[in-house]
Amino acid sequence: MKAVRDDPAHPDPGFAELYTALPYASELEPWLRLAAGIRPPVLYLGIGAGRLAVPLAEAGVELVGVDAHPGMLATLRRRLPGIEVHLALLEALDLGQTFDLVMAPSSLLDTEPSLAAAARHVGPGGKLAYELLNPHWLEVGGSESCRVLRLDRASARIEVDYPTGHTQHAEVRLNWPEEVEERLAGVGLELTRLWGRPEAETLAESAVYFVLAARPERA
Repeated sequence: MKAVRDDPAHPDPGFAELYTALPYASELEPWLRLAAGIRPPVLYLGIGAGRLAVPLAEAGVELVGVDAHPGMLATLRRRLPGIEVHLALLEALDLGQTFDLVMAPSSLLDTEPSLAAAARHVGPGGKLAYELLNPHWLEVGGSESCRVLRLDRASARIEVDYPTGHTQHAEVRLNWPEEVEERLAGVGLELTRLWGRPEAETLAESAVYFVLAARPERA
């Protein structure tokens, strides 16, 4: 196994190598459904090497991408020539415009500064959709390919195996579903819906959970 890490401030070339080697996503939901009928473009935070972005673009979704990893964006530009992308750390992001839909599919909005940065790009009446690792799923042991080495209320240390032969070592911040509404209120958004993966019978059985929030219309 080749060890990799996700460190936006000090990008690991191996992390880009890993995501370049993964096949394109075959499951495009809930992102494709959320983008339907939205005034383009959609702001995609953590767009990476295009594993999800390429099939979304092929399905007709116009994207503007942001990522902190230059190697990821180099791959993305080869895969989607002409796409507008921005190399930036999310916490400091200010594109000077807002969007009707901002999406972050990769557990990116796990800190208050990152959530605030995403929220300030949501226009009046717009939506923010994101995905987070589920602490309840980690509490019950994760899975064979996602091993929990340590867990407390605030964070966890995990190892994740990929079919490419890479293993990611990560210290992850935990965001509990019960605290979502309070976090959103702090950045001026309102919770619309919170749900797990369709195959999970309970939220605790879902490795991730999805959040859809909205910015109220202003008179």
